Amino acid sequence: MMKNTISTKVHPACKDFVAVIEELLEQRQRDLALHQRSQNSWRDDDWGPRAWTRTEFEDMVYGSYKPMRQGRVTRPPRREIVMDIADYLNCSLEERNRLLLAAQATPVTPYLTGAKLEEALQAAIGVVQNLPLPAIIIHRDWHIHYINQHTLTLNRVTPEDVLAIPPPQLNILHLLFDPDLPLQPHLIQNRESWTRMARQTIYGFKLANLLCQFEPWYQDLLNQLMDLPEFEDHWRTVRVDTAFESDPSAQAQPISTIVEVAVSSSRPQPKRARLRPLLISVGYFQFDFPQIVAFLPADDESRFILREIGIPVPDTFPSP
Repeated sequence: MMKNTISTKVHPACKDFVAVIEELLEQRQRDLALHQRSQNSWRDDDWGPRAWTRTEFEDMVYGSYKPMRQGRVTRPPRREIVMDIADYLNCSLEERNRLLLAAQATPVTPYLTGAKLEEALQAAIGVVQNLPLPAIIIHRDWHIHYINQHTLTLNRVTPEDVLAIPPPQLNILHLLFDPDLPLQPHLIQNRESWTRMARQTIYGFKLANLLCQFEPWYQDLLNQLMDLPEFEDHWRTVRVDTAFESDPSAQAQPISTIVEVAVSSSRPQPKRARLRPLLISVGYFQFDFPQIVAFLPADDESRFILREIGIPVPDTFPSP
């Protein structure tokens, strides 16, 4: 175990930064000894297993750390390097911001929680209630905070069906992968469309939460999802280092999602409507969540199908 002491040789401008690095390295060594911290945490991790030593840290990510501790570096690293250091250290958002502030860099804006989140959600609900489209409201953990009636109608789900879903499972990823919940059996009838939707949803979740991979809520959610059929295989093969268009499911299936719609009880075969998602951010200023996810008809036939089941898509609403 390394000894957490700050040399008097460290330049005053770097002392706070060195202090945070030393504290985090020591904490990671304690966690490793107690097997309390996952090495990879379901992420695409290019660093591999870590020993959390100064030598490893200097060799793998920041070669100037030893000269900094010896007083030969007179200022902390630039922000991009600090972000790389935080990635190596598997930092939570709070730890990442401690590093950034110690390096005299701009911290990452924290996401909305508590009263501020509730205020933003209420504003979003007011919008969704007046949209002539199927729409839901999600936060950055992909939890669904509101579902409008048009969404229920489209997916042949009743309000009672929604109330029967345990609150922790009212999450887009749960609904897409859990066969015991009402949405997945309906969507998976068109396998190619479901695969694209599932993988694109995972892609969006990963991309939105690149800096949250070591937040407790992220870890808890992934641990739950890993038990669902097919989830782990898709999770581990969806990468965010390239555009989603390079994903095999995107090449095999058009961008629209196919939803089978029962127009009437007397019709033996459901019609297929093609829908495209529209994301609307309703967070305050720089906040990207909560978001409204609305579903637009991708063509005139799909627009007509939505109207047949009572969803009043207007003539003037542009298809994407």
